Amino acid sequence: MAGFYIHIPFCRKQCYYCDFHFTVSFKNFDQVVQALKKEIEFRENEFSDVQFETIYLGGGTPSVLPVKEINSIIELVYGCYQILPHAEISLEANPDDLSAEYLSTLRSTSKINRLSIGIQSFRDADLRFLNRQHSSDDAFECIIRSKEKGFDNINVDLIYGIPGMEQNIWQQNLEIFKKLDIPHLSAYHLTIEPKTVLAYYQKRGKIESMDEEESLIQFEILLHFAKENGYDHYEISNFAKPEYYSKHNLGCWNREPYIGIGPSAHSFNLNKRRWNVANNTIYCNSLNRNSSDYFESENIDIRTAYNEYLMTSLRTKHGIDIQYLEDNFGLDFLTGYNDSIRKFISEGEVIKDGTRYYLSDKGKFKADYIISELMVVN
Repeated sequence: MAGFYIHIPFCRKQCYYCDFHFTVSFKNFDQVVQALKKEIEFRENEFSDVQFETIYLGGGTPSVLPVKEINSIIELVYGCYQILPHAEISLEANPDDLSAEYLSTLRSTSKINRLSIGIQSFRDADLRFLNRQHSSDDAFECIIRSKEKGFDNINVDLIYGIPGMEQNIWQQNLEIFKKLDIPHLSAYHLTIEPKTVLAYYQKRGKIESMDEEESLIQFEILLHFAKENGYDHYEISNFAKPEYYSKHNLGCWNREPYIGIGPSAHSFNLNKRRWNVANNTIYCNSLNRNSSDYFESENIDIRTAYNEYLMTSLRTKHGIDIQYLEDNFGLDFLTGYNDSIRKFISEGEVIKDGTRYYLSDKGKFKADYIISELMVVN
């Protein structure tokens, strides 16, 4: 199976932590949407034999699109590609976009059957720090409205490790999430990425990163909350009730093929990866000329494939399949892997279960470091 991703590069406001490709200028909004549609048609033959199990509108903020435009894009995808019945069709949304009217129209006229709502925090001080558009009341009320309008497959994004966020505040965020009875949670530690506003503030000493020990405690609070409330920790940052895993993200973590449409979007067909230019003007102009100047690509060699398998698989609860490593990469790779992983097993950060290795709760907090240590660099 495969996934279909569409990147909508527009936001109403710049969040201080975000390093995704977006613009807060809507000057070229219509041109970009038309270029998106043109790329959908342009690449029809590229995945002609592929069946798609998911469609995901991400960004940016896809909920800035009128519902009529969302429907137009999705119908075009259905017209050009093989979409499986009962496909998971997700829309990323911000609380301030999800009015009662918008949700009613979305529910009654569109194929969207999953919402991923960027709450980030139910505390106004955190939202101001992150420069979010909505308030804590907006966040709470939009989820109530979404459920009232018939959306039951909902994900909420929350961020922990925010400077000034104490343990009790993080616990309160999780308790509010519990009260709202949402089936899926994506919880991320705040990362201060280069070239973001937070990085600018940090460089000038205006903010500091969260203390690592405090971050670990907040992560442990999260894991305890998930276990106590029946959420399966199926990926480092993702927790779900049974039957509510994100099918689209699972496909990416399982290295299934996907197509990415829009500025900065990535595509993967098992043997090759390609990425679109992160520039709206160049993207539009290239597609208007029927040119392929809007993307670059690379073939995936065996070392890259090996590293990508480690990176994606070890982030999930299923971990690494040793037989898969041997069958696909050979004994040379497997020998190096075994040599590297022993120290993590001895430190209780990796667990061996039959032919699989997966991260312990202790190891999950250090996932990025462990994965980097296991990768082949030469």
